[in-house]
Amino acid sequence: MGSRIKNDVKKLFEFWCEVSPTPGLERGTSSRSGGPAAPAGVIVESFPEGFRDQEVLTGIPSFAFPCDLSSTSVQTYSFVHTTGDSKWRFGFCRQDPKTNTAMVLITYLPWHDTFLKLLPILAELKRTDSNGFRAFLSEAYNQGIPDSGGNLKVYYNVGQSHFVFERPLQFQLPSMPENHNLNLYYNFVEPKEMIAVFAAMLAERRIIFTSRHLDRLSSCIQAANAFLYPMVWQHIFIPVLPWEFKDYLGAPMPYLIGVPEPVLETVTSDELGEVVILNCDTKIFESPFDDVHNLPTEIVSQLKKHLNHTHDHIGDRISKIFLNALVQLIGGYRDAVEYHETSKTFSPQKFIESRPAHLRPFLAKMMDLQIFAQFIDDRLNMLNSGLGFSDEFELETVRYAEKKKRGRNYAIMKNLKDKHQQQPLEDSMNDLISLDDSNNTSFDLEDFDPLNQNARPLPPLSKAFGKKSSTLPAGVNSSVVAASSVSNPLYPYFAPKHMATVAAVTGRAPPMHPPPLHQRSTIAAKPDDDFELLRKYGLDQFTLNANGTEKAQQQQQHQQLTTGKGMNNWTTFD
Repeated sequence: MGSRIKNDVKKLFEFWCEVSPTPGLERGTSSRSGGPAAPAGVIVESFPEGFRDQEVLTGIPSFAFPCDLSSTSVQTYSFVHTTGDSKWRFGFCRQDPKTNTAMVLITYLPWHDTFLKLLPILAELKRTDSNGFRAFLSEAYNQGIPDSGGNLKVYYNVGQSHFVFERPLQFQLPSMPENHNLNLYYNFVEPKEMIAVFAAMLAERRIIFTSRHLDRLSSCIQAANAFLYPMVWQHIFIPVLPWEFKDYLGAPMPYLIGVPEPVLETVTSDELGEVVILNCDTKIFESPFDDVHNLPTEIVSQLKKHLNHTHDHIGDRISKIFLNALVQLIGGYRDAVEYHETSKTFSPQKFIESRPAHLRPFLAKMMDLQIFAQFIDDRLNMLNSGLGFSDEFELETVRYAEKKKRGRNYAIMKNLKDKHQQQPLEDSMNDLISLDDSNNTSFDLEDFDPLNQNARPLPPLSKAFGKKSSTLPAGVNSSVVAASSVSNPLYPYFAPKHMATVAAVTGRAPPMHPPPLHQRSTIAAKPDDDFELLRKYGLDQFTLNANGTEKAQQQQQHQQLTTGKGMNNWTTFD
């Protein structure tokens, strides 16, 4: 099934409409003629007029008024409609008790923050300038999609005001306070319940979220679903369930459904069966399973420690916490990839055997999950097609591997130090590794101190170790080969966030203007770290590209190194 997000989207939105509820409607009653129940509402105005998707048109009134809720405030929320090819079409709805109508926008783009901000602008414009409102819709509908990392301005109020459709950055994880869904999930659900829901999703349970507030309901379930990245929920997914579709709750397969509390109250426990329920209003979590206990103890301990409210969770910290848990669980999938002449395959047995012993029981159960099987299929398709990876999951996997390697090296160094405490420094170093061995290409001086806290300039090798300086090869510039990136299932319409890295690797000049404040935290402190890690582990495609000027620079650098100059690039550690 793969990604549930449509890739070839041409328009910002597909359809806009205003819905009026059916007066005097009582949910659960049939019409007087004995036919089907009356619809929840009727579409009174729409754009464009030529929209003819009957399935969407029929379902919109039910999602616009999913149940009887007496509210005196505006409610803004999202819902999802699954198309025939298993793609998600998103609906953004604004209920206004003053007008007793609901405004609905249908789009294939999962730009929650953008469209939730757009709805009140549309409502105010429609109230004050009906002609300007239709002109705004027409312009936005015909403009197309902005380029990756770009934005599109649509003007209104005779050009005096404008709304910006900003295309989110590629592979950017949900962050606070920018992400509306994550903000509500974090504020209304405790970390303990977040972990419990995460464990239930990794077990592919039948999961229900419930609340009397539609915005809180849809946001919490959307945020919880995002934490499953890089895997994709492959089963029933309904952020807001209308009363007319409550029979879905009896489905005998995994689901993730947001049920308004008035709807859930009409369903008995016998009809539900064994389900996991999270009440986003009372923060009560109920489950007949012990999925958290089944997770590896180390994973649970880390989640509890890092999700503690005493930590500063601004930015993408919370998203990274759940992502790193999945990196530890499935990040080693490449160790089980078998290479054949014409293709690459995945060996579940080899995968289990390659993982640490304390993870194996849980991973053995994951082999039967559809979300994991689809994850492996997607990654193999990319490997078999020759595409490189540069998404956040692969980058975090590399960082985690580097961290483990440095930790092992640090432990080895400490043991050797204890063992040879009375030996001279030179003898101890010779026992560890021979610096004159030109075949030793895996040795990095930074491994002596994985935190790089005690770095100072290293004197020439002849002085440091009493030996003749070794001649080092000149460096070369690597240029990234353009390749398609993995499609993030929840945030696929983003531009690469490592623009500084691209500039450093390719030699292109960085942007003249600094990035906006809300984007600065996403730029790495050392711009070449991510690409270098990818190159080192073969996670992206690189070529050596040295022209005449570059070769001259390399020769100059070579001369500096061999004469003892340029050694400031080397470090030693106390």
